Amino acid sequence: MTNMKSAIRIVFSVLIIILLGAITNPGHTQTSVVGEDFGTGHFVRGVFLEQYTSIDNPLDIYGLPITSEFEGMSAYGITTVQYFTKTRFDLVKGPNGEDQVVVANLGELLYPGPGPLAPVSSDGPTCRKFPNTGKSVCYAFLQFYDGNNGVENFGDPISDLEIREGRYVQYFEKARMEWMPELDSDSHVILTDLGKRYFDFVVGDPDRLKPQGSSIPGKPRKPQAYAFVSHPLISAGSLQTLNVIVVDMYHQPVADAQVWVFTMTPDGRRDPYRAPDTSVDGITSLQFPVGRLAPTAIVELEVKVSANGEETTAKSWFRVWY
Repeated sequence: MTNMKSAIRIVFSVLIIILLGAITNPGHTQTSVVGEDFGTGHFVRGVFLEQYTSIDNPLDIYGLPITSEFEGMSAYGITTVQYFTKTRFDLVKGPNGEDQVVVANLGELLYPGPGPLAPVSSDGPTCRKFPNTGKSVCYAFLQFYDGNNGVENFGDPISDLEIREGRYVQYFEKARMEWMPELDSDSHVILTDLGKRYFDFVVGDPDRLKPQGSSIPGKPRKPQAYAFVSHPLISAGSLQTLNVIVVDMYHQPVADAQVWVFTMTPDGRRDPYRAPDTSVDGITSLQFPVGRLAPTAIVELEVKVSANGEETTAKSWFRVWY
């Protein structure tokens, strides 16, 4: 029943968007404006910018703007909206008649219904049950929730911890959390790009994604690298594949980055490899032999990246299973 309701809701949204295309100006509301430039060609301004800068880490919670402002459909009817990689801002009238920004409940709109449950307990001191929905949030997800003002930024959990697309995920009213153990960071929890997913699936207007203004010349593009192996558990003597993604500080792909990989085995051996330069999507892959290592041996991987005169590193690992 939940799947049916979700499908009906999305189909209804698609029909509304199609109708809007026939009655609204296809041009962009925002062409040349004064606002904050994030290097994507889409500015954030006015009350949208106030909302964006009202939290400590908007890049992690909201992401980057992927559209300019335009007239679109929200839960409040036809209004001014702006899409970001992880969310959507809706401009509505508050009780006093003044404009205010509401962060859309994209988690609810995109939740497909209950899926396969993760084999993890939802009880104990590392979990918290939310009475409004009866769902529990646990472990690193709960730490991420509490550390990022979850009540305001994410809302209540609407799903259990599930397995989607090969990852542990949990849906909230406004977001979806993902567990990414391969990340070289203090937290292995990130938010899914629900804003981009909803825009692509429901709105589907590529013209609105086109840049509407030029970025500031010379704006720094410090690279960030993420590395993950295709086989966290692998047999000795096999071929392992390491995938590396390089983006800049605005989460835009960095092409032609130089990538070196060093494998470190328990016996102290350190083997260097040169991966192909990153593609236009900021992605490269390297295949290398695992070697005849003992079962349960852990191989650590160190990645060094050079791009535009800047350098960064990433780490990953895998275990020899048999």
